[in-house]
Amino acid sequence: MSKVGIVFGSNEGDAKNAALYIAKNFDSEVIDAKDLTNEFLSSYSKLIFVASTHKVGELQNDFKAKLDLIKATDFSGKTLALVGLGGSVRHPDNFCDGLSEFFPYVEKANLIGQTEVDEQYKFNSSKAIKDGKFVGLILDLKINDSWKNRADNWVASIKNNF
Repeated sequence: MSKVGIVFGSNEGDAKNAALYIAKNFDSEVIDAKDLTNEFLSSYSKLIFVASTHKVGELQNDFKAKLDLIKATDFSGKTLALVGLGGSVRHPDNFCDGLSEFFPYVEKANLIGQTEVDEQYKFNSSKAIKDGKFVGLILDLKINDSWKNRADNWVASIKNNF
């Protein structure tokens, strides 16, 4: 298994907590998105981005500030998994939409970790859904006490790709 680079963007700490929890399952380096560099991205062929959605469906600010860097990165040959955090109750019309801001820049990556849209979260709309599935692990830590079980199942499903 290769070393995994894990990047989180977090305002209130939920994305950081999720990133650190997931990182325990891999030989990994975890950094805050505000510290993301070209050197970090080029050092890893296996990456996990853990990003929360803020405001009205927007990517977390530290990640948003790094979109030009992400855009300039060649993701060919890289494996990438996405983790989105959002509020299904407070923001049912744009649940985890922030993840969609990555899509145009990471399309050359081998995107893994898609999950079923299930009944656990009630929401009206989400741009984090492609081809009938969430593009990665979706978490709402505010209403889901069993989020670690959800994360464990997801890690088990992607571990062979890392």
